[in-house]
Amino acid sequence: MKTIRINRAKWLRGRVEKMTYLWCPDRKAGCCLGHAIHQTAKCAWKDLNRKTMPSMHYSKPSFLTEFGPDGLISNALAIEAMHINDAYDISEALREERLTELFAENNIKLEFYN
Repeated sequence: MKTIRINRAKWLRGRVEKMTYLWCPDRKAGCCLGHAIHQTAKCAWKDLNRKTMPSMHYSKPSFLTEFGPDGLISNALAIEAMHINDAYDISEALREERLTELFAENNIKLEFYN
């Protein structure tokens, strides 16, 4: 099982802006998917600047993407994680719980710290 560690101090969530980015250089923070890509693909944060979906980063299928009719798209895990990550009407504890459960269903362990 892969483990992805999310530093709460560098985690964008809950619609703090119009949209949450994989990495926002102004805030020096990224969404849960940004943390996942940064750690699993060994991707530099700067390569994720202001990208909103995993399919904007990957050029081939990954655990967050798949091929669709028009090319690479973000998969169901990525879409559901985005909705949970960006929800503005749930508590932080519930957000972490739901993301942890979702990733665990896909054999990925999330650890939140700080």
